[in-house]
Amino acid sequence: MGVCTAVTRNGEPCTLQATGKNGLCWAHDPRNAEQRRRRASKGGRSKANTEIRDLKAQLEDLSDGVLEKRIDRSDAIAVNMIINTRARLIELERKIKETEELEQRISAIEARQSFNTHKGGRSW
Repeated sequence: MGVCTAVTRNGEPCTLQATGKNGLCWAHDPRNAEQRRRRASKGGRSKANTEIRDLKAQLEDLSDGVLEKRIDRSDAIAVNMIINTRARLIELERKIKETEELEQRISAIEARQSFNTHKGGRSW
């Protein structure tokens, strides 16, 4: 396979390995557009920031409610456990997204390295 024939956003030629007959890498192949869109929306950092902000507000309301004796202490403990579980899930989502991004970057580097080695380039 050759190098992708697409041009990047900054106007430079793409350096990733082409994966199909159309001469495009996975990132530029229009057949993958929907999958790229889904991945981008799943792991958006703004979503996590909004969720964290919401959790902070819930904790503040909860603590105020307990201090003002509007919320029973045992109810607050249960709600706090749920909020903690949600916070752990947000962190897990962040780690999964980060891992997926690193895997994609490593794959691209390996593809370039493989291409360069096959074309007479240097191997590391």
